[in-house]
Amino acid sequence: MKVSFKSVGLCGLLLCTPLITHANNFYVQPKLNKPIGQVLSSLGNSCQDFKADTESDHALEISDHHQSFELSHEWSDGSHTAFIAHSETQGNDKGQILSFKMGSNMFNSGQDIVSSNKTMSLTNKLRITEQHPSGMAWLPAPTNSGRDRGYLFIASENQRKVRVNEYSRTGHLGLAGEITQNDLNKITDVWLAQVGNFTWLVLHHMGEDKGIAYKARTSDLFQVGTNNEGDIDLNAFNWTNRYSTPSDTGCGQSVGQNAQLVKDSTNKWYVVHSYTGGTICGANIGSNRVKAYPAFFTGNQTFTVSTNTNPAAQTTIGSSSGVTDEGADGASGFRVNKHGKLVAYLGGQYAYNSFFNWKTAVKECRSN
Repeated sequence: MKVSFKSVGLCGLLLCTPLITHANNFYVQPKLNKPIGQVLSSLGNSCQDFKADTESDHALEISDHHQSFELSHEWSDGSHTAFIAHSETQGNDKGQILSFKMGSNMFNSGQDIVSSNKTMSLTNKLRITEQHPSGMAWLPAPTNSGRDRGYLFIASENQRKVRVNEYSRTGHLGLAGEITQNDLNKITDVWLAQVGNFTWLVLHHMGEDKGIAYKARTSDLFQVGTNNEGDIDLNAFNWTNRYSTPSDTGCGQSVGQNAQLVKDSTNKWYVVHSYTGGTICGANIGSNRVKAYPAFFTGNQTFTVSTNTNPAAQTTIGSSSGVTDEGADGASGFRVNKHGKLVAYLGGQYAYNSFFNWKTAVKECRSN
């Protein structure tokens, strides 16, 4: 086993001064407001369409498509930044991480949910050497070091590493570092969880139903007590264990690709994932299925997932009819909003042409 970390200093981009950070300024994902069964049963009751202002190179091209969707926390002006990972696997093409501004006018005031069918504007197209970026996860910086920045963890599937890029409310600040490993042949998913005083990082390969887990004391991760307090230090992550998952949780894959770790109101952890189809897979055709499998942080020392093929809870959120429709095989993902609602994103795999303007369809569905 070999794990290496590469950190990139950001003091040239940010004003790096000593800060006082307390534990309660670290981000902790909210718990779900109900048990997982009730959460999933109501997930499709309220949905809202919206659009991403994508470009012509995001239109139908065999083997290249949108991979995942991730949303930042709320910035100080009420806006969010949305991210779509897009693969480009032809020749010397590079994968893309697309950034979009979601203004406060796209959200229901105080409810932390999308409320209007508006188009979020493309603000940045970051090209990376990984042609097939996959799952993503977002980690806000501690509030005392600036509410308006955070870190995007990107699964670089074929390069078998995780890129961590820093963003602010106004744009991309640069590469914060990389995490490389030799345990997995591919990394399709990256998950984050806060448990006690620790932040857990989980890397998963949905094609081989296994993964590896790391953890860092959160105060070390954000360099509390140093001149770089508030900046992330990936060297704080320590490898803890390997784990296995059920071999087939839908379409011959295992709890991926756009999954998330969530904690319900009974303090139980789950991996929630989605996929579209059953007979036809990978083409956004068929029912949009969501399943939850129990996960465990045993003594805050090891991470495991139940290997029982039967999910703890499951539901269906409508259906999708093709590659530009809103489904779980495209720009999709999850988050838990500040009121404890599970929010699912379903998106197109490709952009469609709307009056000579290329757009990608996205839908947000949330539990009660």
